[in-house]
Amino acid sequence: MNRRDFLATGSVAIAAGAALQGVIAGAESPAGGAAVDIPGHPRDVKLCVKPVMTNIIHSASWQGPCRWTSATPEIEQANAERRFADWAKQLATKELGRAGDVRLLEPVHMTFSEDWKLKPDQIAKLRADADETDVFFIIASGNARAAYEIGDMFGKPIVLNGLNCRNISIAGYTLAKGNEVYVAGEDMDLAEVLSLLRARKVFRHTTVLYPTDGVPSFSPDTVWDFDELRTRLGVTVKNITYREMAREMERMLGDEAESGPAEQAAVELVRKADRSFLEKNLVVRSMVFDRCIRSLMARHGCNAFTIDCFEFCPSLLPQKWLVVPCLQHAIFGNEGIASSCEGDFGILLALRMLMSVSNKSCHQGNSDPRPGGTFRINHSAPSMKMNGLDRPGLPYQLGRFVEQGWGTKAVIDFMNNEEKTVTVARVDPTATKLLVLKGTLVAASGWDKDLLGCSVEAVIEPPEGRTDEFLRRRMIYGNHLQWVYGDYTKQLKALGDMLGLSVDVFA
Repeated sequence: MNRRDFLATGSVAIAAGAALQGVIAGAESPAGGAAVDIPGHPRDVKLCVKPVMTNIIHSASWQGPCRWTSATPEIEQANAERRFADWAKQLATKELGRAGDVRLLEPVHMTFSEDWKLKPDQIAKLRADADETDVFFIIASGNARAAYEIGDMFGKPIVLNGLNCRNISIAGYTLAKGNEVYVAGEDMDLAEVLSLLRARKVFRHTTVLYPTDGVPSFSPDTVWDFDELRTRLGVTVKNITYREMAREMERMLGDEAESGPAEQAAVELVRKADRSFLEKNLVVRSMVFDRCIRSLMARHGCNAFTIDCFEFCPSLLPQKWLVVPCLQHAIFGNEGIASSCEGDFGILLALRMLMSVSNKSCHQGNSDPRPGGTFRINHSAPSMKMNGLDRPGLPYQLGRFVEQGWGTKAVIDFMNNEEKTVTVARVDPTATKLLVLKGTLVAASGWDKDLLGCSVEAVIEPPEGRTDEFLRRRMIYGNHLQWVYGDYTKQLKALGDMLGLSVDVFA
């Protein structure tokens, strides 16, 4: 499509020089209107866990090599029912994993006799909510094979708690049969296993809004096979044209019902900022763009976002609207929504994984060697919730991206935080490999300076003696990297395995 077509659409056209005189008509009189809901928002995704306890009820009382004590069937039944009731009560009063991660389905008690077979009446107990079930959490008493059969029958993973002899027997058989099983232990407890399975579910429910007119990505090391991405990993990419994006933005710029909420959001953003290097009206512009993208995401059923700056910029729409995508990435990151720079799906997929395992927002950018065995990550796309999505945000400043004074971006002083251990990640262009590094944050820049462009920088030191190896390994994975505070190498390795990715860990 001819880029000039975009500039002719809509009824609002404001030159950059006039921006400071008042960006949105009616902005001083905030109108009503709630923010658009993001469909399938990651925070709303829960892992549906079906608890199952199995028990054997013998047909009579005898003793032998598999039964060194005995009781009547009636006593066995009563004891089994008591154990199940105690377990179900415990499940109801104790969270299985991080708060909000798990939806507990109705626990089921399944019994069998010494023929070790699950009968139709027992299997029927699982059918009512089988479609909702993501995983079966099984306490296997009396028989190892039944736990495998439950997962196999419904095509769902099974989760076991404890590295004991029976659970290991179940796991060995299940894996040999090509099915999924996860066993919690001291190295990775039940809450963590379920949290990682929930992270995988979030990943597989990712649908990315990607405005593009089909211009090849400026970052050629991105993931390019979207059909294979959807088939193998469950991640869907929905392309929309620039014409559609422009129509929606122009509609919002001319709609007083949109200007009020955008004004309110901008006022709050500026109020909370440690410092701002641009006028509030220009922040309002960025918040209108935020509402535009959310509206398009709702229209197309998307819960993630990316746009290629090197396609967006020559369209002249940023110049016309006085926006850059940087603040959008920050705001989405604060909510746990995956949003990546430059149409790069390699960092978007890594971001989705990092945020899910850490429950923190990230910072992304170019990676370049720096003196002293370090490297930098330097895009102006940090988020404020880098200590946790459920914790207070980090102090931030608002900067300008371009010399004309517009283009809102967030700035974080990364070194002004107690945590200095970081985890870095990226997915390769084939979306089959995950690169993970545990490093140390040693420097940062961008704070308290009126810098232009991609100028929010973190400097990271890899494990001793592995800097050159890591920097060269990027030839396989690509340029842009995501990082988060804390060590999540173990969790990323486990999640990568769950997704069928080969994981390359530097720790």
